[in-house]
Amino acid sequence: MAWIQIHQQLKDHRKVLAAADELDIEPAHMLGLLISFWLWAIDNAPDGSLAGISDRMIARAAQWDKDPEEFVAALTSASLLDVTEDGVLEIHDWSEYTGKLIEQRENEKNRSRARRAAAKSNDRRTTAGQYADVSKSDQKKTAGRVDQTRVDQSRPENKGDAPITPAAEKQPNAQERRFAEFWTAYPKKVGKKAAQKAWEKAKPDAELFEKIMQAVATAKTSEQWLREGGRFIPNPSTWINQGRWDDEPLPPAGSGSYQQRPGGNCGKPDTMDVLAGIIADEEGGFEI
Repeated sequence: MAWIQIHQQLKDHRKVLAAADELDIEPAHMLGLLISFWLWAIDNAPDGSLAGISDRMIARAAQWDKDPEEFVAALTSASLLDVTEDGVLEIHDWSEYTGKLIEQRENEKNRSRARRAAAKSNDRRTTAGQYADVSKSDQKKTAGRVDQTRVDQSRPENKGDAPITPAAEKQPNAQERRFAEFWTAYPKKVGKKAAQKAWEKAKPDAELFEKIMQAVATAKTSEQWLREGGRFIPNPSTWINQGRWDDEPLPPAGSGSYQQRPGGNCGKPDTMDVLAGIIADEEGGFEI
């Protein structure tokens, strides 16, 4: 019997809440739709790819009885479904959560093949035993003959039961998919290779990844990151290397947290504050 893991944080997950808002339904309803869809996917989309599967089928699998296109668009907008470079839909991080299940199924198939092969071997031995009473003269006549019932292992088509298939195209792993989502969300897109190296060094798990994405979302609304067209946003590699997701949240825009010099112009930040912000944001070196 197949099953999937459901973590206790799922009911309050930001993606579930975002999809529920898109469809204007309660989060508990959204959770039920997702679980129904995932259970269907175990047998009908085991590799997570939804190629050739219509929006209507996806909606029916989740037991959504309204507009199928609206449902699929909500899942895609909340990053519960991903769109590949070829425009194919796939379930987000499906292999990470169901990889063990698929591996167990493959192992069971291999064990079944081994049992069938052993049964065939036993049948051959039993058949051979039926000729034990053949006369010695007949045994001499047949001694030099080749046993035609023996499987010719030299033929490629007889080596194993699994068909020969072309090598599958390498799919991005969990860390590569997480970095791609981070890069899309981070507002300052400079030094991508350096940022990738920093990400590989940090190796954030699922829990830390959610913390990072929440920290970026909060910082994007801060007064510091919005000031002067994003001039004071740290480079992404610097932000990752310094673990800035553990910083205290930056003051939101419009909070009036910037002090002014006596007699300064209203609405303009203090010059020393600006310089301090530049030094703090770029600490750790510049990227070429």
